[in-house]
Amino acid sequence: MTHDIPLILAIVFYMAAAGFLYNSIRHRSSGWRRISLAFAFVGVLFHAGVQVNHWFGGPELDVSLPHLMSLCALVIMLLLISSAFTRSTLYDAGLVALPIAAAVLLLEWILPHNVIPLKEVSPGIAVHLVSSVTAFGVLSIAGVYAMFVAIIDHFLRRHHLSPLVRRLPALEVLEHLLFKLIPVGFVLLTVSLLSGIVFINDIFAQHLVHKTILSILAWLVFGLLLWGRWRYGWRGSLAVRLTLAGIVLLLLSYFGSKLVLEIILGKSWQS
Repeated sequence: MTHDIPLILAIVFYMAAAGFLYNSIRHRSSGWRRISLAFAFVGVLFHAGVQVNHWFGGPELDVSLPHLMSLCALVIMLLLISSAFTRSTLYDAGLVALPIAAAVLLLEWILPHNVIPLKEVSPGIAVHLVSSVTAFGVLSIAGVYAMFVAIIDHFLRRHHLSPLVRRLPALEVLEHLLFKLIPVGFVLLTVSLLSGIVFINDIFAQHLVHKTILSILAWLVFGLLLWGRWRYGWRGSLAVRLTLAGIVLLLLSYFGSKLVLEIILGKSWQS
């Protein structure tokens, strides 16, 4: 019960923050935006409390799917909220990210808890886990902005913009933010892959071949996008498609493989 109450409160505050952010964008109101940030911040406090209790409150670490998804959602929310205090805020992406974070917490609350312990945490494995989760968080935000670019581009081509779309940042601003996020995520993904290859003892025995292949494919997609941007100035629909393709590959790598292993096959990546 002590675990459930903070989860429920975090869900409520995240959904309220999403509603206030919608009003902020729709009416271009800094007041609604500040209220949304306040609610999101309180939601993050409850969410972080749950995560701290989970990762540090027991005798061993549990790396089952719901908890890792929740950790990724927390990282995304922390990145969004902290960006609100910089010159190039990313917080508008919360319009999508806040409901997704609430849905992830709902899954963490209702899904059965099959504990999958992490038997040994070496410094190398810690680097791998932190860089993996952070890379996913940064690139997920880039994916949300790619969706915004696609939506605005779609309506611009048809000369029809809804009031909400008109109030989103300009297309050039969104693309600028997109290509500030992707290099950071690419570097973190590189660290994740290198640390995984170096520090995970037996990829084949630990059922990680498919995860590694999908992560490498995502790395290649993002690398191709950055090279094309630098060499040929790629932007628009091509950049959006490659960004979303990379995100889909990461989703399949991070969560699709764990879903098959834990839920369908009933195995752990360590067994």
